[in-house]
Amino acid sequence: MTDSYDVIVIGAGYGGATTAALCAKAGMKVLLLDKNNQAGGKAQTIHRRGYAYEMWPVLSLPASESRFHDLVAELGIEDEAGLIVPEGDKAIELKYLRSDGEWRSYVGPSKQAEDPLALDRLEETFGVGPEDVEKMLAMMGQIFTLGEDDLDALDETGMLPWMRSFGVAEPVIAYMSAMLNLIFVAPVDLIPASEAVRTMRQLFLGGGGRYHKGGYGRVAELAAAYVEEHGGTFLTGTRVDKIIVDDGRAVGVSTDAGEFRAPIVVSNAGIQPTVLKLVDDESVPEDYLKWVETLEPGLGLAGVRYFLDEPVLDTGMIVAFSDESWWDTERYEAVQDGDWPDVPLVFAAVVTEYDPELAPDGHQIILVGLLGSPDPKADLNREVIERGEAAIAQMWPEIGDHVIRREPYTAAAVSNMTRDAVVAGQGGECIGLSQIIGQCGQSKPSARTPIPGLYLVGTDAGGYGCGTHQAVDSGFNVAAMVIEEWKAAVTV
Repeated sequence: MTDSYDVIVIGAGYGGATTAALCAKAGMKVLLLDKNNQAGGKAQTIHRRGYAYEMWPVLSLPASESRFHDLVAELGIEDEAGLIVPEGDKAIELKYLRSDGEWRSYVGPSKQAEDPLALDRLEETFGVGPEDVEKMLAMMGQIFTLGEDDLDALDETGMLPWMRSFGVAEPVIAYMSAMLNLIFVAPVDLIPASEAVRTMRQLFLGGGGRYHKGGYGRVAELAAAYVEEHGGTFLTGTRVDKIIVDDGRAVGVSTDAGEFRAPIVVSNAGIQPTVLKLVDDESVPEDYLKWVETLEPGLGLAGVRYFLDEPVLDTGMIVAFSDESWWDTERYEAVQDGDWPDVPLVFAAVVTEYDPELAPDGHQIILVGLLGSPDPKADLNREVIERGEAAIAQMWPEIGDHVIRREPYTAAAVSNMTRDAVVAGQGGECIGLSQIIGQCGQSKPSARTPIPGLYLVGTDAGGYGCGTHQAVDSGFNVAAMVIEEWKAAVTV
């Protein structure tokens, strides 16, 4: 194994795996490193006791015509990747707890823009009248028609006040806010309307709930394998201790397996772990260092993985909520003080509805996610699990009759497996850097750091969109920058 490469990529999450594979395709000698034993980062697929599943519910949007589709086409791995786009009129279920205490359900196709009964279903589910529907349509019209310059102008406008400016009914606010909480894992008042509108447009037109044959992390595994098949190296179980900076430039990494050199280093470890831990302070401009320290993490997810001896639910993606369930800043602070809503926001991915081969014949896997704190030590995460399971028992009492294994998880699992905690109260964020005003849109951190030769990739920099889709978009964009720099150096 050589210790000299054209580019070193730290972390085989979706941003790092995408960058590494595209650089390998361009002819670069690539070293891809990950501290885990497989690719996928926070979206990696775990294989245990005859089941394959993710740490939490991982379903992506847009379901169709996504950057994942671009990636597998670019690498020529469409047949192996098996992107599953939900079809039919039972792709998604919204469960809404009305003010009278009754649960109502909306079940429909993934692409609501293609559902001729969507308005009727929403009106019946949420108990809103024709006037409320008209106001919602006015808001939806803006979502579909705002131009790019108009959207950029909304970078400093929170999505919650933007929605309220249309006078839409509270159940509609609850519905939109619940979806935005789950898409961005951030308080809805802090999500820029520019970012939210663009992503909601993708959801309504392209659908949500894409999954991958063999598990969500399968595409990252294939991208990492592509690196090795094209002359590169993928080292698992290898932790990077330091990014080596020589004469002001990134020139390699120090790991528990030795030192490796390259004129370009790309970090998928997150902006804060990269700058505050992997690079020596004296190598980083002081103003950049201080700015990185102030960046806010996204919220965390806590929840439960259920393994059932027979199917109970027949919809692949389920969102359950009330008017009180969604979080803005005020509600998140209230929960931290012990003031909880009637029911928490519940997100369930029934992954065996996408791929039955993930479980033994006839069994079902339900992955439940609940909004929580990014602090791996937060008591809030254990409390939300208790409240979430109480709501689940109310909605689906039959689940309890068929559970053969139950695995609770908190933000600590994220910190242990993927993102290192380098700032107090952080490390367990679901996505990474929070997509809030001042940290995304035109204010998103640049993929180019002040240290020449050092790039950032993943959800923290370089891309746009929802979760892993944003990471793959970042991977495309950063790969293009790296390849351009490499070609320029080769030409010289």
